[in-house]
Formats: sequence, structure tokens, C-alpha cells
Amino acid sequence: MPRGGAPAQTARMSASASIPHLRRYLRPTGLECHDHAQWVLPVHGELPFEVGGAGAHLDRLLGAFVAPGQTHDLEVLGDNCCLIVDCAAGVLDDDTLEHLRRRPWLAVPADMRQRLQGLPGSRAMGDPLPHLLRHFAPAGSGARLQGVCMAVVAAPGLDWSVARMAAMAGVSGSRLHALFVREFGLPPLAWVSAARLRWARQQLLGSDASISDIALRAGYSEHSAFARALRRESGRTPRQWRARQ
Repeated sequence: MPRGGAPAQTARMSASASIPHLRRYLRPTGLECHDHAQWVLPVHGELPFEVGGAGAHLDRLLGAFVAPGQTHDLEVLGDNCCLIVDCAAGVLDDDTLEHLRRRPWLAVPADMRQRLQGLPGSRAMGDPLPHLLRHFAPAGSGARLQGVCMAVVAAPGLDWSVARMAAMAGVSGSRLHALFVREFGLPPLAWVSAARLRWARQQLLGSDASISDIALRAGYSEHSAFARALRRESGRTPRQWRARQ
């Protein structure tokens, strides 16, 4: 992780897929190297940045990716704030790492710039990794597939159609089906159903929300559809599952 700044939020690498935090750089970092991947996305300000011997000026339109083991440093040109995303080892497959190592400069899309705009004044910071993988990992890569799965887990109640997931992965619907079966042994919609049930079970045990509310937030059209799915999987109704506490 780059030194030389005053982080608005500090964090260390853990079992999480990624650790995002905001950082303001007050002085040059000097040459650095670390064993995890890192994304550097300016929220405001401009930073001369060097990675792997190549240099560029980072700003709201241009970010950078630092592969594990790559040397990097930066200079400071006035006030600045960056979203730093430290990515745990193993999240990115070899093809994605090599792809990004060869293309470290990231042209930041408009939707991501809009996400970044509200960060300095916001305490809530969702995991940006699924969005980063969707934009910058190669289409059909293992990392892009993991990004789809992380997005489903983060928001199971959305309409996760095969078409929507295939667009995120950058492949056709039939190719997405083949990738899911190969990697997880399940078709895409079966994987989504399992993720929804996992989330709903956790809510039954860990919250006071009504069963109907949990069912809707998990993506079920009605309470009875959730109850049937849970009974098929576990042999218990939602009330019986909640009574296990």
C-alpha cells in the first residue's frame, strides 16, 4: 500500500476479496512494491504516477492498476483524494493479471466517475471490485465471472437474468451457462437461487425483519415462493428456520 498519505479510512489485507479506502497524499511516496494487486482511482486532484517504469498523470479520467510485485511511486500536485482498492491474492486469475499488467492505465468510465464523486462525504462505501472487474478484466475471464458472483451476493434481490449476468461477464448467454457449469457445477440461475437462499437464511437468523420483507429483498416475488424454495433446500419453513436461534 502506498505510504505518504493521510488515509480517511485505514485497513489491512484480510480474507476479504478487496479492501477499499480513501487516501489523501501529502508527500511523494517513494519507490514501493507489495504482494497484492491495487487499483488507484483519483476522486479529485492530479497525481504523477509511475508503475513498472512507465509514467502518467492520474486524474478523474485516468486511474492505474498495480500488479503484485510491481514497483510504483507517485508525486503530489496539490490537494488530492484517491480511492485505493487493495485486492487479495487469488481473486484475479493469471490471464487477468497479465492483461492488466500490460495495460496499467485505466480510462475511468462515466458511471464509475459518478460513483467516485460522492465518496469523500460518504461513510458508506460498497465493494467497488465487481465494477472494476466488469470494466477492466478481459471478457469471459475468471476474474470477470467472480465479479458477477460478487455483484449477485451484494444485491441478491436484483433481477439477475442470464442476459444481465452475461453482459457483465462480456459473453453470450450460452457461454455464461458453460462457464458457470464448468466453474461451479451449477447453471447461472441455480447459482443465483442458492445465493438468494443463503442471504435469506442469514437474515432469518440475524435480523428482526418480517419473513415477507426478507423474501422480497432476496428477490422472491412473494412469501410463498421463498417458503417453497427454503423447504426444498432444507426441509424447513422460514418460521422453522428462524426458530433455530
